Amino acid sequence: MRETVLQTKGLSKSYGSFQALDHVDLTIYKGDIYGLIGRNGAGKTTIMKIVTGLAEKSGGEFTLFSKRGEELGNEKRRIGCLIENPAFFSGLTARQNLMYYAIQKGITDKSQIDKALEMVHLSDVGNKKYRKFSLGMKQRLGIALALMDHPDFMILDEPINGLDPIGIKELRDTFQRLNAEEEITFLISSHILSELYMTANRFLILDRGRVLKELTKEELDLACMRCLAVHAGDIGKAAVLLEQNGIFDYKVIDGKELRVYDETVQPERLNRLLLEGGVAVSAMFEAGISLEEYFTSLVDQKEG
Repeated sequence: MRETVLQTKGLSKSYGSFQALDHVDLTIYKGDIYGLIGRNGAGKTTIMKIVTGLAEKSGGEFTLFSKRGEELGNEKRRIGCLIENPAFFSGLTARQNLMYYAIQKGITDKSQIDKALEMVHLSDVGNKKYRKFSLGMKQRLGIALALMDHPDFMILDEPINGLDPIGIKELRDTFQRLNAEEEITFLISSHILSELYMTANRFLILDRGRVLKELTKEELDLACMRCLAVHAGDIGKAAVLLEQNGIFDYKVIDGKELRVYDETVQPERLNRLLLEGGVAVSAMFEAGISLEEYFTSLVDQKEG
């Protein structure tokens, strides 16, 4: 059984009459790179602030490493976070900036500064002044700051925002390396599904404080993959007919829809096969959409 790092149940937050979070349920397991997806104002940052203690919840509950309430104090020390950009000093070097924060944090082992710089591949520019850093380097220095406490769980709010493609790839490589080599679990937010798709293995899609979908990367791939979608009177019987005719690359969705991913199967053949087998087909169409279209379709379903 996988260890649970963070779990929320009915997590809610209101600011007066504005409902920023509305009964959010999510589960993050050890080893996940978990992506929070949503438009600006969807509630992504609010979740992160509640978990890190920067905001109070209005309702619901959450556990960190299976602890809750008064037991959370020690567990929060296992978190590294980058929610709002830290105030680095432009005239100081990267190493000097981290030294300043090490003193603030009470970190006496200064070797942790060099280790943090090494982990984000900034060792060779540790003596370079912050004002000469690119945006991607500044983001990585912020992550180095979060790493100085040796976290088991990293929470990063829009870390790729404003970066060029090279900067995005550098950060993506950093996250995946830290996840694989240091066994750090990540919670990363973004409003760009296609970018986070390249990094995360599980996703929570939010809109206006409500959960639209929680799914794995494999489930997201299936939802977007090109296929023949079939609506029929007896989906179970339709599935049996497919297998009897050597078609095994299919999936039943919610017991109501059959998706055939075998690209060699033509619509005319599939329709004839089902009709001759006594299955009434009410609809058959080509399906499969881009990641952005999938996100938009979930939002449209909620608003419709």
